[in-house]
Amino acid sequence: MAGFTNKGKAKLLRAFFQSETAPTNVYVYLVTGAVTPTADTNTLSQLTEIAETGKEIQLSLNTTDFPTSVSGSEDDTNDSGIMRIKAIVIAGAITAASYVILTDDNVTEADRIVYAYWSLGSIRTIAASESLTIAGLEFNILETA
Repeated sequence: MAGFTNKGKAKLLRAFFQSETAPTNVYVYLVTGAVTPTADTNTLSQLTEIAETGKEIQLSLNTTDFPTSVSGSEDDTNDSGIMRIKAIVIAGAITAASYVILTDDNVTEADRIVYAYWSLGSIRTIAASESLTIAGLEFNILETA
């Protein structure tokens, strides 16, 4: 399961069509399955971060964090546009991570807007001596009839 939140969709449209200022950075978080992120999720405070602190990853817009080899491509066969985030490596310990979310950079962490979410497919617990690599996080805007 993956998707944009409604807030994320609105921000994307306002940034393009109304020149609303984009955040300087975005953040990737791991959250538990206590609350499932959906299109109606608004802020980080509505979800449950993994117990370990300091595991969020900062990404900068207009950088190699969004590689041009796959990002911003169009797929005329499937009528979609695709943007991919670089592979993310998060050092352990990690307990009970179920989802990856992407937020803005609001200074109040709990108020960070959730733009998108992806399921990890299963609950992930990683030992302190290991790391979790997450690849293939992408936005796919698909036009349907």
